[in-house]
Amino acid sequence: MTMTSDKFLRRLRRIYASIDVLKEFDMEKLPAKFIQNDRCVVFSQDFTGGLSEEDMENFAYTVIHNIANLQDHLRKWAARNGKDKKKVDATFNASNSLQLIKDLSNNDKHGYPPRNSGHSNLAPKLIELRRVMNLTTKEEAGSGVVMTFGPDGVPKISGSGTACAVITGDVVDKNNNSIGDLFRVEQDAVKVWENLLTDFGVFVPDNDGT
Repeated sequence: MTMTSDKFLRRLRRIYASIDVLKEFDMEKLPAKFIQNDRCVVFSQDFTGGLSEEDMENFAYTVIHNIANLQDHLRKWAARNGKDKKKVDATFNASNSLQLIKDLSNNDKHGYPPRNSGHSNLAPKLIELRRVMNLTTKEEAGSGVVMTFGPDGVPKISGSGTACAVITGDVVDKNNNSIGDLFRVEQDAVKVWENLLTDFGVFVPDNDGT
């Protein structure tokens, strides 16, 4: 492995690390709020775990910027290492997820709305930033996962699948029409860059994508 390739592995690991910060697997840190009286017990759960809106926004945009910034580094690397840098631009132009991420990154740097509706031509923006519970079954037949709440309000997870709270939001166009879920868009965008790096012969570290 060349030192240049190693630099890209470090960049990918930075992206993975920033995505990992969006996830919380420790259910003890995510107790529901509840009100109890003589007639009922009411649970209120937003899975924030004490994070403020500013905390979630900082974490989310760290991931967005990390993914978006890889494009320029890849173009320079390709040009210096005998690879076709046009492939980087072609990959970006063929990926709606990468274009959305780039537009969201530019919005944060330059303000909204983007010029000419951005790279995606959708003038995307991020709204309703929040933390939600993500339940994932295994690929095997019969796999399942169930979430309940204990008497202390702490989520209880059972089954063969996994559960974690993730920071996400709604990606919408200028008319607030839904485009996609931020966390899913991020995952897809990372996968696109991974596939290109693999095509360029750069070893890509394992990432579970949970």
